[in-house]
Amino acid sequence: MKKKFITGLLAASLFVSPVVMSTSVSADSLEEMRQEKQRLENENQNIQNNINVQEETLKTLEEERASLEADVVGLQKEIDKVVRELAEQEKKLKAAEEKVVQLQKEIEELKVLIAQRQEKIDNQARAVQTDGNSANLLDIVISAESLSDLLGRIGVVNELVDANQEIVLAQIEDQKTLESKEAEAEAERVAIETLKGEIEMNRDTLVAQKDELDKKIIEVATHYEMTEEQKNAFIKEQEVIAAKTSTLSAEMKAEQDRIIAERKAQEEKERKELEALARKAMEEEKAAAEAAKKAEAEKVATKSTSSSKASSSSNNTSSSSSSNSSSAPKSSPSKSSSPAKSSSGFIRPSGGYTTSQFGYRFHPIKHANILHAGMDFGGGGPIVAAQSGTVVKAQYNSGWGWYVKIDHGNGLATLYAHMVPGSLRVSVGQKVSQGQQIGTMGTSGSSTGVHLHFEVYKNGVQTNPAPYLGM
Repeated sequence: MKKKFITGLLAASLFVSPVVMSTSVSADSLEEMRQEKQRLENENQNIQNNINVQEETLKTLEEERASLEADVVGLQKEIDKVVRELAEQEKKLKAAEEKVVQLQKEIEELKVLIAQRQEKIDNQARAVQTDGNSANLLDIVISAESLSDLLGRIGVVNELVDANQEIVLAQIEDQKTLESKEAEAEAERVAIETLKGEIEMNRDTLVAQKDELDKKIIEVATHYEMTEEQKNAFIKEQEVIAAKTSTLSAEMKAEQDRIIAERKAQEEKERKELEALARKAMEEEKAAAEAAKKAEAEKVATKSTSSSKASSSSNNTSSSSSSNSSSAPKSSPSKSSSPAKSSSGFIRPSGGYTTSQFGYRFHPIKHANILHAGMDFGGGGPIVAAQSGTVVKAQYNSGWGWYVKIDHGNGLATLYAHMVPGSLRVSVGQKVSQGQQIGTMGTSGSSTGVHLHFEVYKNGVQTNPAPYLGM
């Protein structure tokens, strides 16, 4: 009967195994979704950093543009001032040019007057040189008819001399005036040329400054528009990633809900199948007992000529045999129903054999002597709670793989790692009893083969599990 019962259980486990595999695949798919979500969140953070950089650049460009615009306003005021000064300088320039023209005209008139006087003086000088000898003067004296006539002749000569003297003096004065006006005209010309140079230089400087500012403003405006466009592009990309993340989160929740529902359905199915197998085994055991009892009764009935002593002895033997056969199957389940407790109240979390103790060892993956902070059990099979408590962790870790952590109170906690994906039967906050299955031994995370990594924590510090397991 026991053999049939075990065969039935194996058949039930084979029947349930496709569901476990499906749950494992779903868990792998869920992990891929989590990894994709993490990748999208990282990409979203990078884009946000780019947006922040663009915003800082925009802020700087905005300040620079505002500063340039203020410079343009100030420069425009300066240009207006210089334009007014240029207008005044151009008026002065025009007045100076008109003055030079007038001076030139006066100079020309003086030159003509001086030339005429010079010619007259030259003529008189030639006459004196020709006629002004002693004989002529003597003739003037001799030819005078009277003293009054002589005095009259001398007066004329004196008048001529005086007139020439005035002409000479006027000629000298006009020549000085001419030289003064020519010097004044030359000075005005020099001032005009200097003023013209200053006007042109100021005008060119202002134009150059204005052009430089215009170019700078155009450059800043162009960069501002480009940066604004880049920022908008990053924002659009961020919106796309946000939409993908939202969709992925919804899919992850749906997948989690589906896995939980599938797991509950699987557990319920396994429970019902095990109950059915147990009922079937009990029925078969009962039928076998009844058949044995009937066969014994038939055997007794055929011995009609037996003595009472032999009959009594036979009946006692049959009864004893029947009693032993019916009690044997019942003792088998109770013998294996619960593992023995240690002095600390813990039970072994797995029926597997110990493969690695607590302490420093050569790590098979990291290839270094490091602390092995727990005990390893090999073989495979179910993982049970070493003691009752509350589940505080039921998740995936790159090192431990799928693992569960249980808080037992009084500063004690236990951890069970490397479970088969999808085999976790508990969730955070759930109360579990000692010996309750919480998962199945696997090789998820950083692992070289199927095993259970078991840890004990005392006040948050990993400690040797062996004393707690009575090993």
